[in-house]
Amino acid sequence: MPAPLIWHITELSTWQASVAAGTHTRSTRDRELAEVGYLHACWPEQISQVAKRVYPDRPQDLVILEIDPGVVEAAGIAVDIEADPGGGRGYPHIKGPLPIQAVVRLRRTKWIGREFVVVA
Repeated sequence: MPAPLIWHITELSTWQASVAAGTHTRSTRDRELAEVGYLHACWPEQISQVAKRVYPDRPQDLVILEIDPGVVEAAGIAVDIEADPGGGRGYPHIKGPLPIQAVVRLRRTKWIGREFVVVA
């Protein structure tokens, strides 16, 4: 059985630049892999909470990268799960540059009031 997909939020312009470069290295908003040491990711059920925490000003150009962790690991990059001290499901961390081919789907998003919605 394939591993479940993990999700990563980024700005559309950042993703477009990553496609041109061949890898994605933006860890999270305004922070790079070189600064943080990994790329932040989450499970689909965590996406709204993450968006509200990281993008409280609700920018309109956010996209979600659906990532196959098996493809990431096949490229020699580890995917670790950060333990959640509260006992919930931990957050995935991608321990190197994300290969573009590991992204199996790009999802569009929008904000409806204060709610983060996946639209496509």
